Amino acid sequence: MKKRIGSLLLILALCFTLLPTAALAAENSAATWNGTADTSWYTDHETDTEYRFTTAEQLAGLAQLVNDKTASVSFKGKTIYLDNDLDLSGSQWTPIGDGSNQGRFFAGTFDGQHHKIMNLHHHSTGDELIRNGLFGVVSDGGTLKNLLVIDADIASNDGSLLAGILADWVNGGTVENCYTSGRIENNVGDKMVGGLIGQCTWSTQVKGCGSDAAVVSTEGSFEHADTVGGLIGQWENSSGNSSITDCWFGGSVSCDNIYSAVGGILGANFDFYGEPGVTIRNCLVATKDITSKEPGNVTWIAAVATPRITNCIWPDTPPDGVTLDEETYPDNKGNYLAVVKLVVDLNAGTAGADPTFDQSSCGTAESNFTSTDVLTGLQDHAGAGIGWVAGIKHPTFAWDDNNILADYTAVDAAIAAAKAIDSNLYSNYADVEKAIYAVDRTKSKAEQAEVDAMAQAIEDAINALVRRSSGGDDSDPTYAIEVGEDIRNGTVTANRRYAERGDTVTITVKPDDGFKLDDLTVTDKNGNELKLTDKGNGKYTFKMPAGKVTVSATFAPEKTAADYFADVPANSYYADAVLWAAKNGITGGIGNGLFGPNQPCTRAQIVTFLWRAAGSPVVNYAMNMTDVAEDAYYAEAVRWALSEGITTGTGDGKFSPDTTCTRAQSVTFLFRAIGKLVDSKAEFSDVLTDSYYANAVAWAVENGVTNGIGNGLFGPDNSCTRAQIVTFLFRAYQGK
Repeated sequence: MKKRIGSLLLILALCFTLLPTAALAAENSAATWNGTADTSWYTDHETDTEYRFTTAEQLAGLAQLVNDKTASVSFKGKTIYLDNDLDLSGSQWTPIGDGSNQGRFFAGTFDGQHHKIMNLHHHSTGDELIRNGLFGVVSDGGTLKNLLVIDADIASNDGSLLAGILADWVNGGTVENCYTSGRIENNVGDKMVGGLIGQCTWSTQVKGCGSDAAVVSTEGSFEHADTVGGLIGQWENSSGNSSITDCWFGGSVSCDNIYSAVGGILGANFDFYGEPGVTIRNCLVATKDITSKEPGNVTWIAAVATPRITNCIWPDTPPDGVTLDEETYPDNKGNYLAVVKLVVDLNAGTAGADPTFDQSSCGTAESNFTSTDVLTGLQDHAGAGIGWVAGIKHPTFAWDDNNILADYTAVDAAIAAAKAIDSNLYSNYADVEKAIYAVDRTKSKAEQAEVDAMAQAIEDAINALVRRSSGGDDSDPTYAIEVGEDIRNGTVTANRRYAERGDTVTITVKPDDGFKLDDLTVTDKNGNELKLTDKGNGKYTFKMPAGKVTVSATFAPEKTAADYFADVPANSYYADAVLWAAKNGITGGIGNGLFGPNQPCTRAQIVTFLWRAAGSPVVNYAMNMTDVAEDAYYAEAVRWALSEGITTGTGDGKFSPDTTCTRAQSVTFLFRAIGKLVDSKAEFSDVLTDSYYANAVAWAVENGVTNGIGNGLFGPDNSCTRAQIVTFLFRAYQGK
């Protein structure tokens, strides 16, 4: 038997209807990833309050830091932003937080910014207690939000008690605006299994979440019964604000154990000692694909000790092939029960259904989840910050591109244009009909590119139409447009295959990731180059001559920061900022192909950076700084900064060009150069409201330039490195 870490509660094996009550089971304690971990973003930045991830290696580094058995970092009070979609395929994932609610857990904020983490793979076997999901344990106020885990593949056949795709265990944390898909499976029992979270405890709040995951439990023995939920497997030790609100489940659940509790939203909530129970409000089960070997143990929403369930929606009939006859299941009326109130006898070790409980107070059964009434009901009872919208198969959230219908406006316009054509005039109109027939009307916003390609295919077929020949026809002939077949590292397409003399032809150029267009030419039949007009967004046009044309293009690799400077790693937090500065001529480094990221940034350097970012303007202004030589590289920058009121020097007619720039000076220079007053105040204990830099700090925080150094401090007198200064500039100018 396995002991559950940090819990004093027991797993209950349930039977809700006429089966004998079950005895208590024993206590049990998103380029693809190369499998490596990168912690360089944290090294020497331990006091930072925010970090930005762009690689799977950085995400794996987070797991390494949290799981460190000698010096675990919880990241409490810190925020991690995911700036890219990540692909975890190819290697086994190690969850973030492999401990318990006593240690080695994640307690910070992970904001996915609605990016996707794809192809998470974790298969484990044996008796060892192993965590399984993207996050193993989230505790002590930890928050996961705005994150999509797509096409996960988890087989949790180990000694762990919990398994979820997003997280195995959330204890006193928050999960909001998250989505999961893929498959999670347990074949050995003794587990709380959920498509989103395995187990929640204490004051956890789950809101605005959805899942299309397949949740599978195959162990059939009484001694090893699972608790299985579409979203959450089990909830224990609830508090007054424990809640699941504004969530939906649209995937599938299957369980082969007649003693398991199976729920569409929550498998079960067992509270033994007078805990208040879990609030479940305004949730939707939008699938009938929930089955168990014992159908009487399935609830559409949840089985709970204390029902606090309102405004929920569930199917009005059971899945195909599931029969709940009146003799065996007199209370079900032919359907699964939506909510069961559990009667728990801890001394006897039993849990059964309260036959007097009326589930009609918990919500309504529906047959059509795309109806206006369903959407309106969810919208009317939505919590703060939740926006329910119409989805492909059921209502969902405004950010959920996976379940909102794509925009078919361009497709409809292309079809209308095709139908306006007299098909009898063209010998190949069948190609247009084929393109129309290929339109798939079930694509989501996440698949918008595929829908746009359908529209383009119809337009291409129209543009490639060839008129039928009718002896003596004096219409203009058409000529071929040939795109070179040896083009590499990008694609080049023409909007038609043939055109008449004088027609405008459009060429669309799409470089592959990491490449840029180096050369594009269109030549006539004699090899003469035609004039191209750049229309922006990768589109170029030319006038068709009287003869065939040939389109050729070459693509060259784009430079990275590492191509400019050998001491700027591609995965460093400042790499994008340095690349931007180098491309725009803001910095040329310190010589010998080096940028010097960790060197202190001087006052001369920052005003030079600002001056170059402004276009290196020449100004007629008296520069009376005794320590700025007329031929100094920064002289014109200082002259400009003085003329713009960006700086007045350090006193006594001096500018102090070689003095290291402080954080207060850097944000003040930036604010005076491009900032505007904001209504907010700088809420840092070390920034006085009457300090010269207070307005600058408030502006910098509101515009995402910096969030301080942690613990409510801004660190105005701390010195800045060249990497930090360029990052400040990059964030400020990118948001301008």
